[in-house]
Amino acid sequence: MFAKCVLCFVFVLLCVECVQYVGESCTSENGAGTCKQLSQCTPLLNEIRRSGTPMPSHMRDKLQRLGCGFEFDEPLVCCSSSSNRNTPKPFTSKPSTSSWGSFTTENPYNTDGNNKNNNNRDRENNNNNRDQDNNNNNWFSNTNSVYNSIDRTPDIRNHRNFNLLPTECGAIEGERIFGGSRTKLFEMPWMVLLSYESGRGTRLSCGGTLITERYVLTAAHCISFLRGSLRLTSVVLGEYDVRRDPDCERMEGQLICAPKIRNVSIDSVIPHPQYSPQTLADDIGLIRLAEPADFSLDSMKPICLPTTSSLVSESLEGLNGVVAGWGATEDGLQSPVLLSVDLPVISNAECQGIYRDGSVTIQKSQLCAGGVQDKDSCGGDSGGPLMYPGRTGAAGVRYVQRGVVSYGSKRCGVAGFPGIYTRVANYMDWILDNIRG
Repeated sequence: MFAKCVLCFVFVLLCVECVQYVGESCTSENGAGTCKQLSQCTPLLNEIRRSGTPMPSHMRDKLQRLGCGFEFDEPLVCCSSSSNRNTPKPFTSKPSTSSWGSFTTENPYNTDGNNKNNNNRDRENNNNNRDQDNNNNNWFSNTNSVYNSIDRTPDIRNHRNFNLLPTECGAIEGERIFGGSRTKLFEMPWMVLLSYESGRGTRLSCGGTLITERYVLTAAHCISFLRGSLRLTSVVLGEYDVRRDPDCERMEGQLICAPKIRNVSIDSVIPHPQYSPQTLADDIGLIRLAEPADFSLDSMKPICLPTTSSLVSESLEGLNGVVAGWGATEDGLQSPVLLSVDLPVISNAECQGIYRDGSVTIQKSQLCAGGVQDKDSCGGDSGGPLMYPGRTGAAGVRYVQRGVVSYGSKRCGVAGFPGIYTRVANYMDWILDNIRG
């Protein structure tokens, strides 16, 4: 059922002369192709999935260009004859992908697998073509799609799990919103570190955020397709300075100490099912903790997510977000103290123009920030948050997580080269679908 109502106004724009039929030869963007049902063209289905919701204009244009017609109620597309998909090479992603495994994408259609022959169709009768268009319009109008509305921001407040998200979240301490590279004790109590076992012992690598008492939001690459002997074992809550436990800081002449950290085992991990280490799209995941975080402690609090329609649709272009973390990728810890860095958010079009070598495609479900000399999410960490304050309701202005650190230039902090983040707003339905009490 995937994207059918989205495709209604895409495929009905096909001219009569362009209509072809199943099995006919055609020319795709990658050369010779065969006209087949969209549900049977796996590379194009994967690309539609990665393009996010709502479907971006470039994807609509591509579907129009590749459209062949219809097989009964199924859209037909010119599918490349080559079995090798052009997989963009990551331009030195934060996780090294050289030794990661392969990825299999499930067919997003709920199809019965029947391949109906259409040899009896009158291919020369324009009236039949017009009738076909009318039937297709009726089909699309009566079909439910995972895209609830192509150009309307979905309202997640009616989701069955919406009430599992805490209303007290993302508190901003004092008047400080952005600034400095070193954070204060208790300033970002939603920050966590992921603990792994490797051939060389325990390693603190990758970060994440507490979004409920039971769930941590992180990057898919931090919990799946792990390299070598690396094995995720636990999550460290209430951390600030890894060299000390408990963490203490002098505030207004008084020594204040945090509670001891908690090393919590993992109940389950939920990487996004469409995450691909080859394309690095859908780089988002959840960790369910074996026991709940204690939100009564000042060192453990949840961050807010974009839960209102205004937050979901808000453009951050030209604004400075903040990334926080210990500088940890899966290659190891870089800073013992929690750091933060302010980074300008740029448009996806500008970001794609910077990486114009074609090594990656910036998706609508991603956002770009950085490109400032000596400032980058290397000062944060893989799986950590990109935040920008927002009004979440009666609680007022709070920190809201807008992105998850995904990948970027190998030489972090190089002027002009921004980092790429998974856009959390595009995955709110997925997050809510996959959490429970």
